Amino acid sequence: MKFRIAIIAVLALLAAASCKKETEKVYMNGTLNVSIDMPPYVSPGEKYTASASGVEAPDGTAVGYCFQNPSTKKYDTVAVYTLVIPEEIGDYSLYCSAFAVESADKYYSSSASVPFTVVSESESLQGIPVYETDGTATLYSREYPVFRAGGLDWTGANLSYIERNSASEEILGHSFADSPATQNILGAYYTWEEARTACPSGWHLPSDAEWVSLLKEAGAPQTLEPLQDSPSGAGNLMVKATFNGNSFWEYYRGVNILNGTHLSALSTGYANVSGGKYTFLGFGSYAAFWTSDESGGQGVYRYIYQEYDNVYVGLADKQSFAASVRCVRNY
Repeated sequence: MKFRIAIIAVLALLAAASCKKETEKVYMNGTLNVSIDMPPYVSPGEKYTASASGVEAPDGTAVGYCFQNPSTKKYDTVAVYTLVIPEEIGDYSLYCSAFAVESADKYYSSSASVPFTVVSESESLQGIPVYETDGTATLYSREYPVFRAGGLDWTGANLSYIERNSASEEILGHSFADSPATQNILGAYYTWEEARTACPSGWHLPSDAEWVSLLKEAGAPQTLEPLQDSPSGAGNLMVKATFNGNSFWEYYRGVNILNGTHLSALSTGYANVSGGKYTFLGFGSYAAFWTSDESGGQGVYRYIYQEYDNVYVGLADKQSFAASVRCVRNY
């Protein structure tokens, strides 16, 4: 009797092993590709179309695709999905998985995700002070804070004017990370050639001498001359603000961020331009502003870096380097 029971037990184990071998999953062929024409920064309520492809089941059975709504977390089994951007600002991901419809027990599903950030003109930028002594001015239908320094009115925010052609391509000025949603939050980035004409009538791109006048009010040496680095003053140009909850100038090693000039400089970085493509660098660490000056065939710009109180002079190619712009006018 015991011998018979032992035989039955062995047969059961062999059957289990055989069953396990038959149901052991393998990966499907190909790589899941989610195609969506969406910039990395987007605005609430915008709509984008995502399509999935690239995966095949080795046994030829159909492959299905499933998208997860980034906000509600609900699933939708479709190959083409309409993404409605969530209303709340923050970081999100659109998730997609591919599965074998009739043989899911044979194959592992494949997955992919597309990250994006939701920004808002009214919510993303926080911490910019409003000063009773300052005024406002309208440039290209947008209102800017304006402060006075060195005998000039200065805009207290980066110029955000961008010209677009009939195909909505940016042809003068460029939005951060190729994302139009950031235009009126961070301002636009301009080459020196663009910056020379970016300010509207009645305003102009400040010269380095005009920047020096501002820097002297910010704490630079009174002996400072144009095209000289300033050993001090950066803290009086910076503002302690946040972008979607992330701090600008988080690692500033100066004494304080005072924003004494009301320039409210943000560490929006700069861009290198090649073949019409923009590579954005230094976000969170640098602020760079064009001047109207040129030296040795290059454009002159002023910049500050998060670790020092210096305000440096930089030289860059007039067409392959892009920086922020502040506009000034006489009063």
